[in-house]
Amino acid sequence: MTATRAEQDSTNYQGLTIELGQLARLGACMFGIANAFYLTLSTAPAHLSGLGGDAAAGAATTISTLATAAASAFAPRMVAQLGRRAVFAVAASALGLPCFALFGDNLVIAEVACAIRGAGLGLAFVAAGGLAATLAPPARRGEFLGLYGLAFSVPAIFAVSLGLWILAHLGPAAIALAASGCALITLFGLGAFPRRTGQALASPSWRLPWQRLGWPVIIQTGGAAAVGMMITVFASAAGSERIGATVAFAMFLHGLAAAFARWWGGRLCDQHGPSKLIGAGCALSTFATLVLVAGNTPAMVIGAGALGFAFGLQRNGTLVLMLARTSAADVDGVNAAWNVAYDAGLGMGALAYGCLAAMIGGGGAIMAIGILIAGAAFVSLLLLERVRCVKPAQSRSSRGIRQAPPRLEVQNPQEIRNVSRAPETASSSTAS
Repeated sequence: MTATRAEQDSTNYQGLTIELGQLARLGACMFGIANAFYLTLSTAPAHLSGLGGDAAAGAATTISTLATAAASAFAPRMVAQLGRRAVFAVAASALGLPCFALFGDNLVIAEVACAIRGAGLGLAFVAAGGLAATLAPPARRGEFLGLYGLAFSVPAIFAVSLGLWILAHLGPAAIALAASGCALITLFGLGAFPRRTGQALASPSWRLPWQRLGWPVIIQTGGAAAVGMMITVFASAAGSERIGATVAFAMFLHGLAAAFARWWGGRLCDQHGPSKLIGAGCALSTFATLVLVAGNTPAMVIGAGALGFAFGLQRNGTLVLMLARTSAADVDGVNAAWNVAYDAGLGMGALAYGCLAAMIGGGGAIMAIGILIAGAAFVSLLLLERVRCVKPAQSRSSRGIRQAPPRLEVQNPQEIRNVSRAPETASSSTAS
């Protein structure tokens, strides 16, 4: 029996090593995609503002965000029909090839290039994110997804400022070449993605069990809305030479805190469960938003760092919880819904601040948005989580019916490890 246990442990270790190796190759591909995205995040609006003014710059961001959300919603069916490798190849090409058109002299062609690149980003999110979730063992899903998240979080720390420097000192052709190269070089890493198999069509993201996913989706949207609001606040203040350096440092600290929280939060998620991680992120996000109301230099730095850390916790916790509440067949739909919530939240936060600031001022707008986000999180917790978990149990016990075991939702990591050893529940543990 000892030999059998040793062989089983050796097999598990070898399997984990293979999964970590594939996750590393997958992360390298997303690292290139992230650099291609962040290098043009600020440089594309800056270039287009010279062609068509502020309206053209704003349209570029809006068009790209909408295209990303639309492609993310459509991506699960593309993955099922074409396979992850083909979809990621299309995504990398869509991000890289239009870069020279994006930084050209024709405004209309540049805006079309924004749409194509936005769609490519949405396809890459789902194709790679779904594979990362599949590779992660249920008991260590938070840690695996946290490590994978670093591939996209780390470039946010340096690539935005690097892109602005390249544009200012080397010109638009250089930034187009750099962004295009970062995207297209990932085509050499297509071996990290499995070839297409004869799998059944995946359920579209709009057919997911939304009653179980409502709360984490709202949290993800609210967290992204707070970040979108902060970016808009900082963008309006960055024009001042006195505050410009503070904004740059605050954004750097925000990216650094978000990247650290994605990794560290993943380990905490496996130890304490995603719900506690989400709750901590919500509390810290509310605190950070209220700090930003002050508007001075310390408030901007502290608020940006705290909000980055909070959103890192929220992103990891919500994704792990959504995956735990669905089956393995829904993994691409979950990633699509999660990314759409992120894009929608960024847009809503920026739009809400712009509208409210004109009516009640910048500080009042920040406070109002913070209260709305915290209220939405609390109300959705009461309406969706408590009703979903408590009401069925009460109705069963009142009729004298024996209650079925609760659905496994990664609340107790030790329980997952114990359950996963039983042959009859191994498949459900993997699916969750």
